[in-house]
Amino acid sequence: MNPIDDQPYRMLIDGRWQAGGEGALFPTYDPATGDVLAQVHAATARDVDTAVRAARRAYDEHWRDTTPRERARLLRRLAALFEREVEKLAWIETRNVGKPITHSRESLSAMPASLDYFAGIIPAVRGDTIPMLNHASVLNFTLREPLGVCALVMPWNYPMTLTLHKLAPALAAGNTVVIKPSEITPLSTLALAALFAEAGFPDGVVNVVNGSGASVGEALVRHPGVARVSFTGGTATGAAIQAAAAADVKRVTLELGGKSPLIVFDDAALDAAVDVAVGDIVKNSGQVCIACTRLLVQDGIREAFQARLETRLAAIRMGDPADPQTQMGPLVSRAQAERVRAYLDIARQEGATPRSYPDPASRPETARGFYVPPTLLTTADNGMRTSQEEIFGPVQSLIGFKDEAQALRIANDTRYGLAAVVFTRDGGRALRMARRLESGSVAVNTGVRTSVDAPFGGYKHSGIGKERGLEAILENTQLKNVKYDTSL
Repeated sequence: MNPIDDQPYRMLIDGRWQAGGEGALFPTYDPATGDVLAQVHAATARDVDTAVRAARRAYDEHWRDTTPRERARLLRRLAALFEREVEKLAWIETRNVGKPITHSRESLSAMPASLDYFAGIIPAVRGDTIPMLNHASVLNFTLREPLGVCALVMPWNYPMTLTLHKLAPALAAGNTVVIKPSEITPLSTLALAALFAEAGFPDGVVNVVNGSGASVGEALVRHPGVARVSFTGGTATGAAIQAAAAADVKRVTLELGGKSPLIVFDDAALDAAVDVAVGDIVKNSGQVCIACTRLLVQDGIREAFQARLETRLAAIRMGDPADPQTQMGPLVSRAQAERVRAYLDIARQEGATPRSYPDPASRPETARGFYVPPTLLTTADNGMRTSQEEIFGPVQSLIGFKDEAQALRIANDTRYGLAAVVFTRDGGRALRMARRLESGSVAVNTGVRTSVDAPFGGYKHSGIGKERGLEAILENTQLKNVKYDTSL
């Protein structure tokens, strides 16, 4: 199947598909082959300004005054259209990101339910009445109101899923949006944008501008008409966005990097723990912010754990993402593959032993693309760069520990705090670890599975604010206090 449009992809501004103001194009690639997949029109700073102004006009003239019922109806209509187009969208994501088609189908098939969820909880966004301690005649209450124009700056690893998980609560709360997809993987977001007019959203409520973070992203984040910036991506970029947004005191939500630990005690269900480790290194080729990339295994079972993990990884089928039998595809770009390989060199220099499974050279279909096999760094310790820095690829460090206190100390010895996983049959220990681990999400005896109805976000350098759940809509609102003297 080839759903990729062979014409240059335009951008959506004020309900119209437009070329960039200077007519510039940039290529996006097929990670499985390295070939150019499509050409995309690049926005200028003036295009960004036009998009923000269109979003503000739509907010003032239409969207802020729509009823909760109307916003919910449009989101459900979008969910139905998405379900109709999910196969096409999955193929676009597979071609542009490099993830296996089975993975794309699985993740995108869940999106209509996510849209339905945000449509359903709109009535839960409400204010409170507050008793006045000294004024019986004064009615004191709060209102939850939208912010205005929200800028959504997207990553390249899950372009469709993460766009919808930012977009839906922003729209549900009554905001309008300008989306900047990653310049590496813009195609599925642009295909999604084509559904908004059919769903019935007014022109300008949703806008999409294409281009690099350094130019288009910078112009969008700094635009005075933007009230809130939501960003998912690397920590360094997130810090730069926070600094830029501070000039206009914009609201900021940042979902950033991770170096999550998988902590396996000697009483654990070993095969279940290995399942999580395999999934986190193979899924999307390890390009997942919450992936457990530090495997902390108690000394008494470390050899057994490593042996079972190596057996599983050696059987992974790495190859063409379009093949339904493929379990692991390429990395998203040549630059990302080179970055991961550079970290493997660093690991060797630091004294770790990289062990890779399987060998990409054994599969002819991997000869041209950006493939890096799943790799364990044995003889690793937590002080190594490869244990401290986010590699964002199929690489895990295997680190031993003696007891609960040491496991907790190693797990928290990182600037990140996005997620953590604990495997133990000791209920008391599980609760102690869950309370003391410095991370926004903790899973016990299962992997970290994000859910649309549960808040998600990190501690420390892993971010600010929450996405998903009711908290995601509240992040898109501002609270107003009203006092009304009913005696006059």
